[in-house]
Amino acid sequence: MEALSFIIDGEFFAIDVSLVQTVVRKLPVTPVPTAPGEIVGIANFKGRVITVLCLNSFLESTDYRSEGEAPKAVSTVIFKPMSGDDDQLGLVIDKAGDLINVHDDDAMPYVHPSQSEGYSCISSIAEIEGALYRIVDLYQITEKYKMEVL
Repeated sequence: MEALSFIIDGEFFAIDVSLVQTVVRKLPVTPVPTAPGEIVGIANFKGRVITVLCLNSFLESTDYRSEGEAPKAVSTVIFKPMSGDDDQLGLVIDKAGDLINVHDDDAMPYVHPSQSEGYSCISSIAEIEGALYRIVDLYQITEKYKMEVL
């Protein structure tokens, strides 16, 4: 699988590049005060409303907004709409990386010691060129997002 690598809080992550529409630096975001903690806000991207999510909130049950006022603009990976979905999602990142190849031989199932449900958003972990990448499972994130919103 070819994957887009990115960094969040000094940690390396990757996601299947076929799910990515684009990466936007400094995407203006409007906070939604009553939204669940995983939602940083919404953004207008080329006439479409994008719901911008925080991966750390899914992983650690940390409310992105608890660290202070939500940012006005964030670096975001915007995903292609899932089949049959009207919602389009984006994910806040610190920095986009390179395209990497993740071979099945490189990836090992990822289970966090806490066995927290949130960690199902990471499907596996792979060591590539000496760095450990957590492979993000967008389908799990989408399902958790839908459960939070509905």
